[in-house]
Amino acid sequence: MATYHILNGDALLDFFPETILSGEIIVARECLVDGPQNGETLEEFWETRASFIAGEYGEEKEFYFLDVVPEFNKIALIPEGSEVNLWFEEDLFCQVNLWFCVSLLTRISATLKINLVKPPLLDEKADWRGFGALDRDGLAKAYQERQRLTAGEVKLLSDLWVAYKKQNRAELENLSGIYAPHFPFLHEVVKAQLDRFSNDKSSGRPEKVLKEIILDKKTQDFKTIFKEFGAREGIYGFGDWQVESLLKKIPEYQPQD
Repeated sequence: MATYHILNGDALLDFFPETILSGEIIVARECLVDGPQNGETLEEFWETRASFIAGEYGEEKEFYFLDVVPEFNKIALIPEGSEVNLWFEEDLFCQVNLWFCVSLLTRISATLKINLVKPPLLDEKADWRGFGALDRDGLAKAYQERQRLTAGEVKLLSDLWVAYKKQNRAELENLSGIYAPHFPFLHEVVKAQLDRFSNDKSSGRPEKVLKEIILDKKTQDFKTIFKEFGAREGIYGFGDWQVESLLKKIPEYQPQD
């Protein structure tokens, strides 16, 4: 049986215990929690994402088609009967990427052994530090404790991607209420997503929290704000690029030179 490890980002790749775990490694190099998802076909979707990444983060579009798309194409080409290990954390950033990756597997998912590898809980709660809190031995242990996803969970994740891509708030909320034993924080994660956008067009939850941090800490220092946002809203899993983009929308923030 061929074995595949799908990792959410290069940061995990840097510490992945390749000498312990065998199998082909695929890296999901995306931040699908950020930006548009337009495109009826995958080709149109890639074009949308490449344009967004280039415009928002200053990357060359060629980078996206050379380093990002080929990895996702590897997922779509995984053969029937394989074992697929999904290395994803509990936060919204990781979960949206997970939903998309699973959607690429649905055509043959019934033939696959699909496992979820995730960081251990911290006092029965999600540890939003994710895999970053583990060393290589900790990652190897997480793999040993991997959990087999049910067919219902695989379908749920794929359905979540469709609802997310269509920005269907009602469907996202409905899906978040489905029992999924290996995703105990699903309802919280979907709520965090829905809270990003208010019905009255006022600031969403992340912007409100950033404003509170600026006022509470009496600071304009990005590192201080970013660290505190992670402590208060680790459920989002935002990196510095996402937080910096949000801060640009906040009048109270005056970046330091």
